[in-house]
Amino acid sequence: MFDIIDFTEITGNLTLLYVEDEESVRLTSRLRKIFKTVIVADNGLNGIRLFDDNQVDIVMTDYLMPELNGMEFIKRIREKDTRVPIIMITGYVDTEFLIEAINLGVNQFITKPIIIQNLMKAVEIAVQGFVLDNLAQISRQQELQLLRYREKYHSTQQELAFMKELKIIRNDLNHIKLETNAGKTIWHAEICYVPLDILSGDSYSIREITGGKVLFFISDAMGKGLSASVTSILTTSFINHLIDEAIARGDFDFRKFLTSYTSFIKKELLAEEIICAAFAYIDFHGELLETAIFSMPPILALKSNGQLLKINSNNLPIMKYLDDTVVGSFDMSGFEKILIYSDGLNESPLAAPEAGQEGGLYQDYLDEDFRRCSFKNGLYSSFTQQAATPEDDVTFILIQRLDTNWRTLGEFTSQGRLSDIDSMAADLHIRFVHMGLDKGFIAHFISSLTELMVNAYEHGILDIGSAAKQSMTSKGTYDDYLLQREKHVNKDIYVSLGQYTRDGKDFLIATVKDDGSGFDAAKISGINIDEHMFTGRGIKIAKTLSDCLLYNRQGNEAILIKEIPAKIL
Repeated sequence: MFDIIDFTEITGNLTLLYVEDEESVRLTSRLRKIFKTVIVADNGLNGIRLFDDNQVDIVMTDYLMPELNGMEFIKRIREKDTRVPIIMITGYVDTEFLIEAINLGVNQFITKPIIIQNLMKAVEIAVQGFVLDNLAQISRQQELQLLRYREKYHSTQQELAFMKELKIIRNDLNHIKLETNAGKTIWHAEICYVPLDILSGDSYSIREITGGKVLFFISDAMGKGLSASVTSILTTSFINHLIDEAIARGDFDFRKFLTSYTSFIKKELLAEEIICAAFAYIDFHGELLETAIFSMPPILALKSNGQLLKINSNNLPIMKYLDDTVVGSFDMSGFEKILIYSDGLNESPLAAPEAGQEGGLYQDYLDEDFRRCSFKNGLYSSFTQQAATPEDDVTFILIQRLDTNWRTLGEFTSQGRLSDIDSMAADLHIRFVHMGLDKGFIAHFISSLTELMVNAYEHGILDIGSAAKQSMTSKGTYDDYLLQREKHVNKDIYVSLGQYTRDGKDFLIATVKDDGSGFDAAKISGINIDEHMFTGRGIKIAKTLSDCLLYNRQGNEAILIKEIPAKIL
């Protein structure tokens, strides 16, 4: 920031175009003490004329005005000048309005009623950007001379930064099922995280505060490259730190948490930097959803009666001078699924617009795809088929309810021996053939199910840790060890099959349970499985070949779900 002397010296040489239709609220006299010249327009059309007739350095405009509102005025200005700093005065908190203003290059927002201190800070930031932009032009030739060296250096640093971000991200519900309603209902969450570049402006975490109470958040640091990535990493790290401390104390409060986070991050933002974020705090047992959405796309919620609810943004984007945070509250007793996402999803251009359409965005199809797609992979597949190559990071969290009243197709028990597992897999294969299922579907489902049974056998029945398995496998002694150890263990593996109908589609469900002590299912990660390790591959295969894989907290029960293609029913 400039000090008082520097600030006055710089603004004293600049011309401000001030567009405000209400004379009673104009701050002309105060602004004339700061700027060399203040040109006043009483509406947007006069503002355009005065902009054309004068050498304007900074623009400040109201939004609600006759003749031409503030947004249309800014569009006209940007057609003439893409660099002039613009400060908008508004009382709006609407997401689409704010995103449009940001995309038009609005540098700062001032909310009504105007607080003089906030006005002065906004002017100071705009001036700072003006000066820095001029300095950047002067030094551009020098930067180009160093470009090759910087690119090589930055590439390495970007990869390290991205790996750090993946390490900081937390997902407490990774392949974990949340049971409510005395076990009759299962909730689960799936994350799709596809950064556009090595450095990502998007980040997220899914944190379980206490039994059945979970905080979901996605943040989108506006900007590109290192600055946005650093802000993203800082946001996720501090949020997880706040949550860890609150869990340790046992006193998490959603509103206090939001205040702590926004108070911290505002001090760390650059002058012109903002963060868009969506926070959803869900009490699954109490069926209550609380939201704080900072200029992000609406959270979608589908109810059991088919109604689609759009929970719109209720806060401005997070910036240095953000005021109070608004929290919304919703009864989610009738919710079937919830979608939280960044604008990289809904604002992606369509690959092939319909005939007669000029362009188009995926948001035109998102609502319907959200209704009909049962799992994350289905929604992302539909997105990639319809949207062009993404121009931004794509991040979304899909939260769904599963009722356990599916139709039972059979129950089976294995004595916890490798030979029994092979026999059970062979019997199930025959059963699936008799059901008329496709050979390819059967092969994928049996492969996934077998991997889960072997996982239950190794880690549940025989209680073998991952490190021990890796060591023996590398030495070639693992198979003999299994056959010897199973002779001294008397535990069973249970498999039940079911058929479930959802969203007009049928799914085959297998539940694998064992009498063992289980394993820490929270450590399952779709990102960090080492391709050179012998442990974790079975779970990865099961995940890849199915639509959904869920474990209970103890790690001794897994649920495998795969859609039955309509053509083979």
